[in-house]
Amino acid sequence: MFKKPSFAGYFRENVCGSQAILRPAGLLIAALAFSAFAPDTHSQDSDSIGFSGPDSVEGTLDATADNQSGSVLERYRAWKASLAERTGFSFGFDDQVQFLDTNSDMSPADALGNVFRFYGTSTMFNRGTPNEGAVIFKIENRSALGDHLSPQALGPSIGYGGLLSSVFSDSGSILSNLYWRQFLLEGRLSFVLGQVDVTDYVGVNSLASPWTAFGNLAFETPTIPAPGQGLGGAILWRMNEQWLVLGGIANANGDATDPVDSAQQLFESGETFKHLALGWTPNWGDRFDNSIQFTVWQVDDREEAGVKGGEGASFLASSHAGNWRPFLRAEFGNGGGALLERSVSLGTGYDLRKGQDVLGLALNWGRAPDSSRDQYTMELFYRYDPSAFLQITPSIQYVANPAYDPPTNNILVFGLRTRLVF
Repeated sequence: MFKKPSFAGYFRENVCGSQAILRPAGLLIAALAFSAFAPDTHSQDSDSIGFSGPDSVEGTLDATADNQSGSVLERYRAWKASLAERTGFSFGFDDQVQFLDTNSDMSPADALGNVFRFYGTSTMFNRGTPNEGAVIFKIENRSALGDHLSPQALGPSIGYGGLLSSVFSDSGSILSNLYWRQFLLEGRLSFVLGQVDVTDYVGVNSLASPWTAFGNLAFETPTIPAPGQGLGGAILWRMNEQWLVLGGIANANGDATDPVDSAQQLFESGETFKHLALGWTPNWGDRFDNSIQFTVWQVDDREEAGVKGGEGASFLASSHAGNWRPFLRAEFGNGGGALLERSVSLGTGYDLRKGQDVLGLALNWGRAPDSSRDQYTMELFYRYDPSAFLQITPSIQYVANPAYDPPTNNILVFGLRTRLVF
């Protein structure tokens, strides 16, 4: 009788692969775990609660308000703050362009895309209290520009096992978020229900942001087959000042271009994506930079899409010491349609100009489905904020042994991302 391997055995045999990988990976885990327990030298607002991850609507609005405080946009920021205080309505919008160019012999070898986003919150229940409830929304338009390929499609088109750019797609107009967010028990319990994007809160840290930090999926959640935005819900329980539990369920066939039809298909098929995470942080307000997270997931067979179900696990350790923000990810997945089955990433961010700018460098080892190649990815970026409303991010990505292009030994990718935010 076949016996399913344990998680520990699977990790040793498949993720680590050999002593050459196992030993440095063990040292890295130990080092990051130690630094996560070290005294915190930098913290955000300690009252931050709930699902306000760096890429969530509320997280984006908070970051924008902080950046624009005391700037040339102070009057505009103050007006928005006054509007929120009077009506409970907060909003923001941004426009982003990304260009990628590679030395690949395949064609097309470059890509250009644009994303416009309008997002906001409307606090409708218990406003100004720890138990408030709000409607969260985000509407986007993602498109390739001119005759170019979208940046998201460039990686697979040149044989890369993954995405060189995880969000700059050609999906057109989409409804990314339209959900109710509720705090309970003085903010220690919170939930979201509606049209959700699970990448807003599953396995996130401050550098896993394709909008403001690393753009390659390898440094987000490459082995987790997170579905497109769709009907779902999640619950976060803040057990105390350090520990949290996060669990949720979402439409495995989420389609933000047609959310109504997507929801109907969910009720007909019952195909879902489930996730459960346990996290620890020494400082709740700095949890997206200083924490340890362990996440397990499972996704059903997607019959119409022809994708088998699967399951997997992800470990993330992040730390924050002075200007440094190191992190380590170790993940494995079995099926489900994920772009990588095994992945280990190590990287760091470094804050410059009093936190206005960020320099990031990260390395990834990955193994893609149906490929025996050990694929290595490096990304280096520098996010320069010349003003309170503009960010310019040049980047370099280097890929060794692209998973689905055996004749090619390496690919060099130059990128430029701009963001206007108001």
